[in-house]
Amino acid sequence: MPNLKYYESFDWSSFKDSSSNFKIIAQLIPEDVNSILDIGCGNGLITNELAKKYQVVGVDRSKAALKFVKGDKIEASCDSVPVEDQSFDMVLSSELLEHLDAPTFEKTVNELKRIAKKYILIGVPNQESLNKGNIQCPKCYTIFHRCYHQQNFSIQKFEKLFPDYIVLDSKTCGINVRIYKDSIANIKQKLTPAKAWIPYYWAKKGERNAHCPKCDTAFEYEFKFNPIALVMDSINILLTKKIPFHMVVLMEKK
Repeated sequence: MPNLKYYESFDWSSFKDSSSNFKIIAQLIPEDVNSILDIGCGNGLITNELAKKYQVVGVDRSKAALKFVKGDKIEASCDSVPVEDQSFDMVLSSELLEHLDAPTFEKTVNELKRIAKKYILIGVPNQESLNKGNIQCPKCYTIFHRCYHQQNFSIQKFEKLFPDYIVLDSKTCGINVRIYKDSIANIKQKLTPAKAWIPYYWAKKGERNAHCPKCDTAFEYEFKFNPIALVMDSINILLTKKIPFHMVVLMEKK
């Protein structure tokens, strides 16, 4: 996850369309929900829409992002939210959990459980192959996910993370993306240079800017053809399928 300085300087006005995710989220909200805490709300694209119907409070660690949230909001980290236990009918987290390191992730999951009176609604990448997105900083050589993802998810993982909850419903959405087997990705990354890890068609020109989470270096990662990488990608295509990129899961406390 990028540091707070980088997160604070992000151009939050560039996030303008949440229509697909919002439609799925709105469809899954139970009828008996009145109050919602949106943890990791960013610039409030979803929060502001939900506020038209529900009592919603947005939570984010970025002052810059919260400027776009029109209603009630709290500046706080997702792993320590200053609200009372079971104080909201539903806790929402969309496009947040996948970015968290292990300690922060564990604390945040506990916060979701603590705050939710009845429901938890989570939106995350669907069975993402994390190794598929790895890039390397050219300065300190740190390997990290190009979108700063550190967690991946499945329905089975949710059942383990939330044993006191039952999965009421789940929906997938977004473009279809190919699963990448970790075993093949590991071989590819051992035998080929970092510039060959992500093919051009997975990272369009103009969308390849990165910021190293360790040394704070900004750079653009380039793609360079490599025959071994091509072989690994071809083998993976033969062995895997495409699935919708995003997953939204509704859980109810037992």
